[in-house]
Amino acid sequence: MAFFMDSHAHSTSISTVLILALFTAATQLVYHHRLGAEAASMQVMVPAYFNPTGNAAAWAALNSAASSLRNRVVAIANPSNGPSTSQQSDYVAAISSLHSASGRVVGYVYSGYGNRALASVKADIDSWYAFYRIDGIFVDEVANTDGKQSYYQQLYQYIKSKNSSSLVVNNPGTSTLPSYLFYNGARVADVICVFESSGAAALQWTTQSWTSSYARSNFLALAYGTSDVNVQNFDYGDVIDHAYQQRAGWVYVTSDTLPNPWDTLPS
Repeated sequence: MAFFMDSHAHSTSISTVLILALFTAATQLVYHHRLGAEAASMQVMVPAYFNPTGNAAAWAALNSAASSLRNRVVAIANPSNGPSTSQQSDYVAAISSLHSASGRVVGYVYSGYGNRALASVKADIDSWYAFYRIDGIFVDEVANTDGKQSYYQQLYQYIKSKNSSSLVVNNPGTSTLPSYLFYNGARVADVICVFESSGAAALQWTTQSWTSSYARSNFLALAYGTSDVNVQNFDYGDVIDHAYQQRAGWVYVTSDTLPNPWDTLPS
């Protein structure tokens, strides 16, 4: 999910209020097909890679969604591929407003698949907690092969030292090893993004068998390039159904596309 963020990005118009997009998406599982009441506990994690000044309508829509899906909407804030070098007043206001609407915010950092210096990642984490009242950290570019577990466990513990209730989300964007959830008997992440892709892949990916040993709340799926209309076998509901069937407890689905599918909200 490494997309360069321009903190002065131009506003993108939103034709439909997010309350419809997110509320319908998160609750459609209850009515769409056969998945039952447990689906009502699914949560929404939104890569909110758009500036609150340049796209104020999107942040307002997030607030509306959070008010309806109380304590179930988390936004990933990303001013400039991380916290930037100084506090930005528009982000202070946006984060405060989302909190008031019963939403949460985690701050974006990248780890270079375990190759970025730990000190540099920790410096970004320090800045997030110094600049803003955030609820955790989203770590992008996370390794998924053996050998980097200790690196990410150190980051997890460092984030928790800032606030023990911080939500730590790690994003390899694909299948990974169980040791990236727990390593030597201790947590490495609270949530792992096990799918991030578009198109038909959103209906074809399969989770690994080891995930059945853990609650759905440990797993996130992010899908882009998805139709927001009732297309046979490929709309928001179908993609969310599939994510749920693959044990995801967190989900986000958007019609936005590459090169940056997180720079606005679903149409």
